[in-house]
Amino acid sequence: MACRTSFLKAILIILNVLLSLIGVTLIALSVFELNSSSPGTFEHIAIVVQIFVGSFVVLSSFLGCFAAGRVSLGLIWSFVSCMLLLIGLQIYIIAAAHSTDYVQRARTDFLALWTDQRRSIERIAYLEHKYSCCGQNGPQDYILQGGAYPLSCYKNRERVQSQLFGEGCLVAVEEHSTDNVMNGLIIKWLLLVVELLALISATHLGVTVRNKLRRERF
Repeated sequence: MACRTSFLKAILIILNVLLSLIGVTLIALSVFELNSSSPGTFEHIAIVVQIFVGSFVVLSSFLGCFAAGRVSLGLIWSFVSCMLLLIGLQIYIIAAAHSTDYVQRARTDFLALWTDQRRSIERIAYLEHKYSCCGQNGPQDYILQGGAYPLSCYKNRERVQSQLFGEGCLVAVEEHSTDNVMNGLIIKWLLLVVELLALISATHLGVTVRNKLRRERF
């Protein structure tokens, strides 16, 4: 019985360390993407939700490690409750991610920025510099509007023709959104698998500790 308890404790601690690492990774990636999203857009809201989930995962992993270390029945069942809540939230998020067209959302958000260029000029310049792109469909968009290429359309912001970005930002934004969706789904599925394993391990540990306490009473 002691060997089984020690084994379950070790497994639970390992899984919680892995959970914390995934949670920190999710937070770091979300914070990085937060800087490139427009406030109020669908992408911005989704990133904020990811930061909340990542924070909850990290806090839950600390609780799991503490519960395993102390072998406290109350802490173990508290951790199990947290895992059930997280698993339910993860299933909902994954289902929503598979049913949502993030590429179309990103396309719509960029077109809204391009339509109102006067108010969104700084935002468009940021995207052009970040994705090495120029205009909506290419540099010619600025010429068609009777203007000149902005500095954000040049590499290193130097007006040298050879350093002019040739790709349009609409395509760049869609490609970036596609990569984000794939990376996000991989992390979400990995997180769900680890959460399920942690739930199973914690439940077994809780049952083992409870049965041990019952035997000690008689």
